[in-house]
Amino acid sequence: MKKYALLYAILAVIVMAGFLLAIATQKIASQQEPDYVAINEIAKQAGQNWAAPEELSRFGSIYRYTIIDNNGIALYSSDDGLPGNIPAAIRRGFAIVDITAGSAVVGKALIETSPGIYASNAQNQQRLAAATLIAFGSIAALNLAFLFALHSALIKPFGRMQSFAHKISAGKLDEPLPMDKNNIFGLFTQSFDMMRESLLEARKNQLQAERAKKELIASLSHDVKTPVTSIRLICELLQARTADPATMEKLKTIEIKADQIDRLMNDMLHSALEELGELNVTVAGEQSVVLGHLFADADHLSRVRASEIPASLLEFDRMRMEQVIGNIVANSYKYAGTPIDVDFMFSGEFLQVDINDYGKGVDPEELELITTKFYRGENAKTSPKEGEGLGLYIAKLLMDKMGGGLEAFNRDDGFTVRLWIRLSR
Repeated sequence: MKKYALLYAILAVIVMAGFLLAIATQKIASQQEPDYVAINEIAKQAGQNWAAPEELSRFGSIYRYTIIDNNGIALYSSDDGLPGNIPAAIRRGFAIVDITAGSAVVGKALIETSPGIYASNAQNQQRLAAATLIAFGSIAALNLAFLFALHSALIKPFGRMQSFAHKISAGKLDEPLPMDKNNIFGLFTQSFDMMRESLLEARKNQLQAERAKKELIASLSHDVKTPVTSIRLICELLQARTADPATMEKLKTIEIKADQIDRLMNDMLHSALEELGELNVTVAGEQSVVLGHLFADADHLSRVRASEIPASLLEFDRMRMEQVIGNIVANSYKYAGTPIDVDFMFSGEFLQVDINDYGKGVDPEELELITTKFYRGENAKTSPKEGEGLGLYIAKLLMDKMGGGLEAFNRDDGFTVRLWIRLSR
């Protein structure tokens, strides 16, 4: 409640000021008790000197006064500016006393009974108006202070919570709710912000779960494509070597079903990659000889001719590297149909792997595009072989995530895909 101490102090000052102002106004309005002895002395001296009123100047008095006769004619005035008739004296609050000479009343003494203290009616009205204005001003200031405190303590916090509720309903959970612990609603707003944090954490967990599910779908769908491709290639090979019509029919059925599975896997992979945008990679230390096994597993048509692999320790994800090599070899089978020579050499911090075929290559204008998602070159579009334009895209994505790289370029006698695999540090 420290926040309201200033407001309480202002209220106390206003009340005290009003109390003092009331006392001062009461003092202004009240008259001082007159000195009747002095008043009677003025009337007595005026009666004794009625024949020569100017003699009154030698007579001292604490009051100012005017002497008039019964006809209202002013015979003497102790000071300038004093009223010379009874009505004017009454308006200014003068005491009016009879003057007797002998046994007869010969005139009146108009006596100012509050010299230097009693103000005129006009002055009293001005002071009263000023006091009223000050009182109303104080009340207005108090009301403004109260409205400001009400706005700060109640209206403004509720406005912030209303805006906060709209943001929560719109899914904007990153912006916290401003809180003032000294405010009476401090704990209330803190509870709202705790709710926001809980919703934000729940959303993060949900997104992570959805992402993990999509990564699993993408990984499984692509992994399934590799053995399906092998089945199709083996079917083609067996069909070329058999002459039995019954066996040929069965092989065609297997090939058709493999194509169907491949299309379904392409649809799943397409959808998962569109929403996901990337695949998880876990890099570990592997012996370079593993690469020979991966090329052998991917070479179902026995077209790969690999050079000697330099002994070294490499850093890559074995499963992801299998996908990379499988995609590149499958592309060469599909679009080149030639032998594939694989060369290994050290290049700085990397083992450089050149995968060379002897096909027509890629149009130079398309070289920068063939590693983008869903892009298929002109030779791929005219080829009877189906494809989604994902093989080199996934291969480059995985190589980048494993700390290496992928580059594709034409040679005079064919096409090369170059891999950089990081040496273990």
